[in-house]
Amino acid sequence: RSRQSELLLNLLDYSGTGDAGSCRAGTINGTLTTEAVNPALKFHQLVNGMRYRKCVVQYYGIAAVLAIVVYCVFACFSGVVDTGLMIYRTPTVGQRQVTESSFWISYPSVSIRHTTKSLVELGKMDEVNKYFLFLNHVPKCGAEILILLLQRLQGLNNFRHVRLKNGNKRFLTRLQQENLVYEVYDRMKKEAVPLSLDRHVYFINFTSFGKQLPVYINLIRNPVDKVISRTFYKSKSRSNFYENCLTSNKSTNCNFKNGKPYDLSIPYFCGHHKQCMELNNDWALQTAKSNVEKYYTVVGVLEKLDDTIDVMERKIPYFFKGAKKIYGQEFFGISKNRYVPKVSDVIRQRLSESLAKELEFYDWIKARLLQP
Repeated sequence: RSRQSELLLNLLDYSGTGDAGSCRAGTINGTLTTEAVNPALKFHQLVNGMRYRKCVVQYYGIAAVLAIVVYCVFACFSGVVDTGLMIYRTPTVGQRQVTESSFWISYPSVSIRHTTKSLVELGKMDEVNKYFLFLNHVPKCGAEILILLLQRLQGLNNFRHVRLKNGNKRFLTRLQQENLVYEVYDRMKKEAVPLSLDRHVYFINFTSFGKQLPVYINLIRNPVDKVISRTFYKSKSRSNFYENCLTSNKSTNCNFKNGKPYDLSIPYFCGHHKQCMELNNDWALQTAKSNVEKYYTVVGVLEKLDDTIDVMERKIPYFFKGAKKIYGQEFFGISKNRYVPKVSDVIRQRLSESLAKELEFYDWIKARLLQP
């Protein structure tokens, strides 16, 4: 029996026994005694040994599965295994290098699209388009100097200057204003660059047609000097031209009547309402002042042209950067050479009375220009 017990222990390679239904066995101190070995015990120990080995296989199997799972997860995030979901660490998106602390996921079967936000998504736009300059210049006020500067500066400051046609038609109907607004914006789309434009036309509120306002600028001059100069150049007889004009009582160039329409300075800031053209209309004057405050970045005066250009370069640098230097080198003195015919003090006083609201507007613009 001792020999049989020894053979059984070698067969089981097992140092302990336990319950038949348990994989955890107790221990037996010492060797198996001859009394404990019998056929039933042999069978019982054999079964327990087989169950023990089965449990060991199960434990090793679970550990192996866990090891495989951990390896796959690590390999996936390291880019070793091609799972169809690759994670890149420092990719280049367009021309931008993503930092090492960030990552992005690329799905091979899904294309990524970049879309432009709609106007609703962008929210409310600025009321003024800072890349769109509009000079609705008043005739005989020296705005040609500003046009020459813009034409000279367009290459240096990366914009384009365009002279609009039909400048002789200043007063426009509502439909004509709308057509002009859309013509301007079509031109902006065509050019696809910042744009400056000029034309003789009364003030147009672009926002009333659903468009952004331009950066409005303008230039005016002393209304008495303007009328004298314009009448002089239109007169057939240059000798005593104004005295003859006043005594004739026929020409509207020198005989002004309150309430009558005239193409003076105020309508270019008031707008296209019929009252805007009426001489010495207080509503037109107040509307012109209000529009200047709301919509005009700079309104200069010819008699203060140096100050005007200085203010424009300071307040509108995108278009007028370098204007003072170019004006001083190339255009200085052009406005100084404007000839204003001599008239008697009586004639000048009479004109000042007739153009009272125009003079008030001119003085207000000059004070606004020079204020700090």
